[in-house]
This record gives sequence, structure tokens and C-alpha cells, in this order.
Amino acid sequence: MKVYVARQPIFDQQLRVCGYELLYRRSENNIFESVDDSLATADVIHNAYLVFNFRELTEGTSAFINFPQTLIEGEVPSLLPRQSLVVEVLEHVEPTEKVLQSLRSLRRQGYTIALDDFVFEEKYRPLIGLADIIKIDYQATPVDQQQKLIDALGHRIEFLAEKIETPAEYEIAKRLGYKMFQGYFFSRPIVEHGAEVHPLRHTLIEMLKELDRPEPSFRRISAQIERSVDLSYKMLRTVNTVYQKGRHTIQSIEQAVARIGLDELKRWSYLMLLREMQTSESKELIKQSVIRGKMMELIAEDTLTDVLPFDAFITGIFSSLDVILDEAMQTLIAELPVAPPVKAALLGEQNGLRKLLEDVIAYEQLTIPLHNTDSDWSQYYVEAIRWSRSLDESIE
Repeated sequence: MKVYVARQPIFDQQLRVCGYELLYRRSENNIFESVDDSLATADVIHNAYLVFNFRELTEGTSAFINFPQTLIEGEVPSLLPRQSLVVEVLEHVEPTEKVLQSLRSLRRQGYTIALDDFVFEEKYRPLIGLADIIKIDYQATPVDQQQKLIDALGHRIEFLAEKIETPAEYEIAKRLGYKMFQGYFFSRPIVEHGAEVHPLRHTLIEMLKELDRPEPSFRRISAQIERSVDLSYKMLRTVNTVYQKGRHTIQSIEQAVARIGLDELKRWSYLMLLREMQTSESKELIKQSVIRGKMMELIAEDTLTDVLPFDAFITGIFSSLDVILDEAMQTLIAELPVAPPVKAALLGEQNGLRKLLEDVIAYEQLTIPLHNTDSDWSQYYVEAIRWSRSLDESIE
């Protein structure tokens, strides 16, 4: 699933980027689409810290993130690293005792606090006493009022001019005494998008990395599976249905891992990873990919000497990954521990795996000339369908 966040750079007086304001977006449309402030901030935090590489997103500077009343009162900012966060107090936050207590606590912990879209009212005086930065909307605030605030507070608070749109406005803002600047004159918000990695998907990728070691640890793999109720259930069901077939029932994950063996465990993990990506729209495409992978493996076993059957299987099941997740193939397989020939084939480079993949796809589409095959491929296709059905029964 694609997720989004917008970032707009903030500049210092030397026009060096000193931070990025991170903004809620729900699509590639570069506009704020109405949503509750708390949900918007929660979404920004989730995406910035858990989906994107936070340091790359902020280029090693600070993230300016908006916080509404409820999240400040709950001291949610304290869950995030203080060294790289500026807590922006939204303009409609009321300075209740609970808000002031939370901000005092954040200050004691070393967090930087900014007041967003600030307009002076007497009731906001306690907030001023806790602020490190005050952001002022240059377009909405008369210049004389901006000057009064900077003259009165600029000796201890840094002022940031928002919505600077022309070179002339930038020059005036500098003369007024602003230390930081933000607006369309410098850069519009840029929407970044990424693919969310679900916890189960992350567990499976970590398992595959362990399995790719020269000497993988069954104990570590068992522990990774046991942390997920879903994976534990599917592992026990698969082993007892597909591998034991009614013989002595296996009841522990360690037994299951030992019974299935390294090669089959790796195959099972790749299949679970593919299934984890399934949506109602991609269900049939994933089923077709699994059948394709098994068919390629069977052909490689029987007729090819320059292609490893397991590599053929992985190439087939991941051959439509870019369509399933609507992401570039190069991005998707970058962190997957697959063999170099598999990676090359998936990226379109010509090798034995790529030729087999293209021939099998042509067979599926009934466009391959029959004389191009060494034998009747229908037997492999039918066997792959049977295998896929038995797999479906074991994990659904």
C-alpha cells in the first residue's frame, strides 16, 4: 500500500536548509485533504518514522511536526527522538494547565517547541514563555505587528517567517529580524511516497535474511515465527497438511522448522511474503504467479541444466510483484535476499531464468509456438495448479 508525506524545507539566514516541515497527504495531490488534526499528525509520524527512512527524509536536519491539543496533552511528542524533532503547537491549541504541564515536561526533556501561525493574544503569554521558535504567517500578519513581536521577543526566541512568496518579501523579512524562512519563494511542499511494510512482511523478510546466511539458526527462525500467531498457525497447518499428510502430528514450531528443512522453509517464507501482499484486487494475479513459479521450477528440474529449479520458482512467483504493489521492480527487490540471477531476470536482463520466464508467460498467453518447447508443457501446468490448490488449502 502506498503512503505519503509532504516536506517543505526551512532555511536559515545563510539560505541553508535547517529543517523540513512534514505535512499530511493522503495521495499525490499536493493539498491538505480534510481530516482530524490528531489523525493527520499520527499519520505523518507513522509514515515518517516507520515507512520512510527518517534521516533521508529530513536530510539529517530537524522535522517540524504539527501537534494538536489532544496529542500535546498526552505528551505524544515524548515518544519521538528529541534531537531531530521540533514540536509545532498548532494555532488553535488552548493554553490549558494540562497543555502547559506537557510543554514544560517536553522542555525539561530537551525538546524544541515552536508556536505555529502565531497571532498575539494575552491568553497565549504562558505559551510564549515556553517557546523556542515562533512562526508567523507573513501574508496574514501586518508588517508593523510582526516588527513589534520580533522587537519584544527576538532576544530570546527565534522567529520563522512562513509563506514567503517573492524575493521582495524575503528581503523585508530579513530586515525585520527573522532567523528562519519558509514558503513558495524557496520551495513548494514536495510529496514523497513509499510502500508501507507491514509487521508480518517485515518478519518474513528478516527470516529470509537469516535463511540466506551460510549457517542459518533454526532457533532464531523458530523464534521469529513464534512471535506471530498468524505465521505460527500457517506453519503448523502447512507442515501437517502438505508434509506430514496425516502421519504423526507436529505441534511445535521448532519441530515444524526441523521437519520442513532449509530449502522448503525458504520456499514457504517466499510464498507467505507474496500472500502477505494480497488484496482483493491482486488475489488472482498472485495465484497466477504461484502457479507460474511452480511450473518454471518443474520445467527447470526436468529439462534445463543451466537454471536452478529453486531460482526458477522464485523468479516466477515474484514476476508480477511490480504490478501487485504498483512500485518499480528495482525498488521492491532491493532488500529481498534473492540470488543475483533471479534479481537480474526480474529486472529484465537476459539470462536463462529470463528466457524461461518469457517462454512460460508466452505459454500462458497461448502465444508460444509449440515447436519451441522440448516437451508438452501442459503436464507441468496441470501439476503446478494441483500444487497451488493444495497449498491454498493448507494456509487459508
